[in-house]
Order: sequence, then structure tokens, then C-alpha cells
Amino acid sequence: MSQRFYFRDAPDPQTDTLERRQFAERAVRALREVRRQSESSVAGLIAPWGAGKSTALSMIVEGLKEHDPDPWIVVDLNPWLYSDVDSLQLGFFVALREALPSGNKWKRSREHVGNFFTAISPAGKVNGLVGVDASSALEALGKKIAGDTSANALKEKAEEALKGLEKPILFVMDDLDRLTPDELLMVFKLVRLVGRLPNVYYLLAYDEKTLLDLVQQTNIASGNRTRARDYMEKIIQVRLDVPAMRPEQKAELINSAMAEVMGRYEIEVSEEDNELFSRAYRGYMSNTLTTPRAINRYFAQIDALYETLNKEVNFIDFSLITFIRTFEPEVYKNLTGPWRAEIMGELQAYIKIRKEGAAEREARWHELLLSAHVNPSDLSGLYELLTSLFPNLRPELSSSQVREVTAQRRGIGDRDYFERYFAFGVPGGDIPDTALENLIQGMNESPDAEGIRAILVALKSNTARACRKLRRCLPGNREAAAQLLPHLADIYASTLHEFFSVDGSPMINLEQTAQLALSEIAVEKVEDTINAMNAFPFGAILASNAVQRLKEEASSNFDTLLLYTSRVLEERVGKLLTRDLATVSTHDFRHVFHWRAIAGKGVTDPRLKSALVDGPWTALDFAARNISVATSGQVETLADLSFEILDEVIGLEYFYRELADAIDATDEPVLRHHYSDTIDNRRLLALSFLRHRRDNAPHMPGND
Repeated sequence: MSQRFYFRDAPDPQTDTLERRQFAERAVRALREVRRQSESSVAGLIAPWGAGKSTALSMIVEGLKEHDPDPWIVVDLNPWLYSDVDSLQLGFFVALREALPSGNKWKRSREHVGNFFTAISPAGKVNGLVGVDASSALEALGKKIAGDTSANALKEKAEEALKGLEKPILFVMDDLDRLTPDELLMVFKLVRLVGRLPNVYYLLAYDEKTLLDLVQQTNIASGNRTRARDYMEKIIQVRLDVPAMRPEQKAELINSAMAEVMGRYEIEVSEEDNELFSRAYRGYMSNTLTTPRAINRYFAQIDALYETLNKEVNFIDFSLITFIRTFEPEVYKNLTGPWRAEIMGELQAYIKIRKEGAAEREARWHELLLSAHVNPSDLSGLYELLTSLFPNLRPELSSSQVREVTAQRRGIGDRDYFERYFAFGVPGGDIPDTALENLIQGMNESPDAEGIRAILVALKSNTARACRKLRRCLPGNREAAAQLLPHLADIYASTLHEFFSVDGSPMINLEQTAQLALSEIAVEKVEDTINAMNAFPFGAILASNAVQRLKEEASSNFDTLLLYTSRVLEERVGKLLTRDLATVSTHDFRHVFHWRAIAGKGVTDPRLKSALVDGPWTALDFAARNISVATSGQVETLADLSFEILDEVIGLEYFYRELADAIDATDEPVLRHHYSDTIDNRRLLALSFLRHRRDNAPHMPGND
């Protein structure tokens, strides 16, 4: 049977998954026994909000009207529909009077009942009584005031008339827990002091906790819970408590609803995710999902909002965060507010929580949850759920492997998916995973310029995020990898070349993605792919970095990658060997470092030495070009001189000798990170570093 009735909040006697029909039958028998033993009585149909009270009430009324061998006259009166206390009183009288049989036989009896009601009704609203002549009513009221006809006398005549009823009248009143305290007291007054007439019975349906709260606010209880309960016990003679859902009934409702939603969206849940939901349900959610209404409300939220996220987030994580959003709104709000830095492992927060012990951290979070008005009994369960959703809350477990698993399952605790859960869709600038997977698959089957353009948009919008997702899509897609690599080289040229970023370094992510893509391509595609990458200014450098990363892997095409990467680097450096180094850019000279790393120093250094000894390179400009650049944001400054390269290529003594006069004339030390990248600044720093190194070198015997 379909469970997709989540948004309906009305009695549903036709769907008896909670065995309410059996309870209704027992309630009908109980009311029959009450009728046999007393002329009038009050029964209470009691259940929490959302527990199926109205459904049970409908079944009871149906049983009394259609299946009871001794039929009743059932009067359905909803006190919540009346605008004020006086209207409620009049409505009560009218409903009871209209329940009396019609015809000449009952004309006099109706008049007796009507006169009694008129005598005790608000004078200004007597015209509200259906079927009562206003002038006669006012005349009766005048007689009452004059003392000729007392209210008690009129009540006795009304009682005598009601004793002759063949069918008893049952007042059914639902939604008492929606009344104001004054309205509720009026209902009780009508029931106890006015309405206790022969053959008139009452079935009041309510949430007991709410009613006690209302009575407690009145002068009758004056804030005393015990007095409020004592007062209620005087009103209600018979309790009909709707049975709470048994654990297996709750489980069946939740399982069937979950199965239907998953079937609709074709969701397959892993064993680990199934255990995650089950653990959260047992330890926390079951305390809240205690009524059909709560369960329906929960799955209504899932069903309404998951469609735009289908396959773009983890369904179980979405279900769990939906529970928090629905039942713990302040916690939900804080997750994207003051708690975000910690749950997402942003640097300062991460450093802070690593200094805490697990017990200390849990105690602190309990306080945070209490401040968000979480029920104290739910603190442990909710905290455990949060640590399952956000592994950064347990830094002792947040290894790279844990983070990768979170990313693979598109979990809410991963930085690339977090926003989706709160935006109910893929945010602008991001690319849907399903779309990316389809693009990669399409590129793998044939060239796809449109697909490339879409991926480039994502790469330019957020390079690190797009690269992380590409690395999950590329394995097994050789043709797509080959098509993408030249474009990665193009993006690499405009990427900030720095190692640190709170979202992950774009430079490092591009290198990691290129590493994976190069390892995927077929051997026969290597030469063309490397050459295509080399067509871009940073292509050879990206290939070099990626190949160096592959040294530790058993890649079947590694030797071929090494060969052709070495060739394009040698070609680029060969052009530099015939140029004045003062005219060579920092970027172009980087190819020298990469050539040495890829081809090996035994191949490269003799040619570099020859350019120094035979020209056109000079000692000063070679030393100047070997000063590294530090990048901070978009600012580049000169950093350190690589003495190791100078020594390996030709020896430091060569530079001390060739540049002796210039070194002696230079002040030292010169501060690093204070100079922009120009050839003059490079020369100044090179001489300063060389002087400091020469003058502070340990004295070696035999050097005198």
C-alpha cells in the first residue's frame, strides 16, 4: 500500500496500519457499558498530538452509528470553530436542542429544553439559538429574573423531557487541546454543570499534556500541576487511552515509507549507510518519531525536497539532516552559521579541537546543543549523529582515507557537497555529478567539444573542487583523460601557484588530476598527449610535476611518459641555452629545474655547465635565475638561492671566483621576501647570498 500521504493531516479510517479498528471496537463496547450503568457520563479519548486520535474517533463514531445494536444520536461539536466563549455556549445549546427528535410528540419537550437553555444563555446573543423565538425567549428571561420561573425549575422540566429519549445523545468534541484556557473552562462548565442531563453523554478527544498545561494556566489550578490533574479527573469519568505505537509498528511505518521514497528515486543504499541510519534511529530519532503525524511530517520533508538533489548527494545523509532541520531547527541553523568552521574542519577550528580530548570535546558540544534547545535526553544521540555526519568533529579519525570515503559517498561532511544539502540543489558555479559523469562518458566514446567547455567552466569557477570530482570520474576513461589533459595545462597557466588554500590548493589539485589522467592514457597516446600539453606555456611543467608524482606508482605507461616529457623539456631548455639569461623569464627558466628532475642530472648538467663555461650564460645571471619565488595570494617575492644546483652544475668555487669583486662590493645579508621578481633584484640577492655563504663557510684545512 502506498505511503505517499505524508502531507495529509486528517483522519484516515480506511488506512488501519496501527490496529485502531480494534481499539475503536473496544471503545464502543466501553461506551455501551457506561450507558447501561449511568444516565450521563464523560469519557476522554486521550492521545498525544499526531498519534491518530482523530482517526480513532472517526472509527468510534462510525461504530456507534452503524454497528452498535443500541444506536446513539451522535452530535459532532468542534469547540475550536467558535470565535468566543459566548458563541461556544450558544453553539453547545443549539447543537443539543437540534439533536432532539422532531415531530409533534417532541414539540413540548423541545420547548422545555429550549426554555432552560434560554434562561441560562447570554441575553445579548439569544437570537443565535436556532428555532427559538426571540420575543418568547426574552419573556422567559424576564420571568426568570422576576423569580416566577427559576433556572432550576426549567432544568427539571428539561431533564424530565430528556428521560423519554429512546436513543441517548453523545456529544463528540475533538480538538479541545486547541482552545484557549477560558474556552476550555467554558466547555468543562457546560459539560459538568449544565450539560449533565439524562441521556446526554460526552466523548472528549484531547492531548492530555496540552490540556493540563491549559488548565494549569487558569485560576482553578493557579500554576499547580497536581491541582490541574485533580480538576481533570473530576471532569472525566472514563479514560479511553489510544494505544501508543509499538516499536514494531513504528519500524514498519518508517521502513515502508523509506522503501517507497528509495524506490521512487531508484536509490540503492550501502550496508554502511543502512547501519548509519539504523544507529541514528535507535540512538536518537526514535525519541521523536513516536506518532504517525511525526513520521508523516518527516517523510513529507524528504519526499518534497530530495527530487532536485537526486543522485547529487547521499540519500541517507540527506534523510538525517532533514530530520535535524525538521525537529531541531536551531541546530540546523547553527550548522551553516557559528558551528560551520568546526564541523567542516576549517584550519583554526581544526587546530583548536585537536587540542581537546574526546570527552572534553563531547561535553563542550553538549553545552552547544543545550543552547540550541535540544532536549537533554537527546544530547548524546544527537552528538553521535553529528560526529557520524561530520568526521571533522573526531579529528583522531579524520585521516585522508576517511575524508576520501566521505567524498566518494557524497556525504554532507565533505566540502564539495556540504552546500548542496542546504541549498536543496547544486549551487551556481558547481557542476552536477551526474552531468560530469555523463560528460566524461561521452568524451570517452567520441570527441566532445561541448562537454569540454562545460568542464572548463567548472574548472575555472572552482578549480580544486572540479579537480576532486574529475579524479573520481576519470578512472577507466582513457579517451576522456587524453582529451582533458591539454585543457588542464591551459587552466594550470592561470592558476595561483601556491601550496596552501583552505579549499585545497588549485595548483596541487591540477597536478594530482593530471597525474591520474596521464596514468590512464594508453601508451600509444602518450606522445600526442604530451605534445598537445606542451603547446600551452605551462604544459610541459604540468606534465613534469604529474610524472614525478607517478614515480611511486606502478603505472604501465610510466617509462613512455618519462621519455616524452623529457623530450619536450629538453626542447624548451635547448632554446634557452643559446640566449642571454637576462632576457629569459622566470617561467621559462623553471623548465631547467624540471628537465633536471625528469631527465636526470647526468644528462642535463654537462650541457648547463657548457653554457656557463662557453657562453652565452654568465655566472651572475645563472645564480640570479636560481633564486626561488615565494607566492602568497597573487603576490610573488624572491626567496632563497639554490646553492645545491650551483654546486652540482659547476661548483660554488666557480661563482666565488668569477664574481669575487661583485661579491665583495655587496652588502649582506639582504632580507628575503622584500624584493619583487626582476633581474636586477635577482642579481642583488644572488650576490648577497653568495657573500654570506662564502664568508660564513667553515674554514677547511689546506684552504690557506
